[in-house]
Amino acid sequence: MTVIQFVSIAADLIAAVLMIRQLYMMKDFAAGKKENLRLFFKPLCVVVLLIAFFNLLKMISDVQMGGFTAQDFGKLSETDKRLWYITEVLTWIADIFLAMVFLFFWIKNLSMFLFGDRDYLKRKSWIGFTPLIASAVVSAVSVPVALMSQAGFVFFVVFQSVSLIISLVYLLLSLWLLNEHKKQNGYLRFFNPWTFFVPVFAGWILQEVFSLEFAALGSALGVVLLYASIIAEDKYIDAETGYYNRSVIDYLRNLADQNEYNPLSAMTFTVDDPSKIKDFALVLKKQLPQNCEPIRTESGRIVVLTGVPDKSSLYLVTEDVKDGFEVEATCTLKKKKESVKDFMERVL
Repeated sequence: MTVIQFVSIAADLIAAVLMIRQLYMMKDFAAGKKENLRLFFKPLCVVVLLIAFFNLLKMISDVQMGGFTAQDFGKLSETDKRLWYITEVLTWIADIFLAMVFLFFWIKNLSMFLFGDRDYLKRKSWIGFTPLIASAVVSAVSVPVALMSQAGFVFFVVFQSVSLIISLVYLLLSLWLLNEHKKQNGYLRFFNPWTFFVPVFAGWILQEVFSLEFAALGSALGVVLLYASIIAEDKYIDAETGYYNRSVIDYLRNLADQNEYNPLSAMTFTVDDPSKIKDFALVLKKQLPQNCEPIRTESGRIVVLTGVPDKSSLYLVTEDVKDGFEVEATCTLKKKKESVKDFMERVL
């Protein structure tokens, strides 16, 4: 066994362990507000496990064959190694196809996570599904060609090229979805897509360029790091109301320093009896506008930072809230020359 084979096997085993651990961590997410996280990450974890499994089979076959490259496609070996030859070819092609399946689930689940709708892409166009269908067709055709024909290597090169193009399409589609969400809803908090993109594509590049089977490990790290960036929001959540607690203020200030957060107004609600704050939070949730941060600053006080630029709209919201619950409510606009930090300091 060569060093590359040993490192590749170790990487696949680590990837499998990471995904099993990730699935275990989400076992209680079947119901409740975190169900969307389970729906988002479970298919990705399962596909990475399959990639790791086929990579391990490929490495074992490679060891048994004494080395195998794509140029060997279409050249049936001697009888005693024919099974390993077939296994090598099938796992090689399955590995490439599963990479497309992984990206497909990433795109589909990303559209659901961002827009709350699994069929968002389907309504927009078939661009999310067509690449996967094309890859499946080419994969099915390439298996018999690679096994039986001397043209197998040429066909495999074509298959790899098609797969690379599909990967780029999915990458661009991901960026388009993220940009669409940003235009509609502003900066996406507690969801850092680069923690996913960087390890995933780094793993695939290492695999293609240096023959290190790091695709599964890179994909696993991408899933784990993205999950960590999302779940980090939990430490900022007030258990009683479900809104943010005061800890989020420093986080928002850091975003403001990076010009990624610019509230234009605020609504302040004060409940006389703090024991009723939970009931009030349920009433307030139904009236809150999009692109806002409700923060429980004190036991009976909630401040909602918003991107609404006019006071009349805020006044309508506060009046609707007061109709449903007896509460003291005020509205405040950020002054023209007032910095975000100064505004936050004033209202919080």
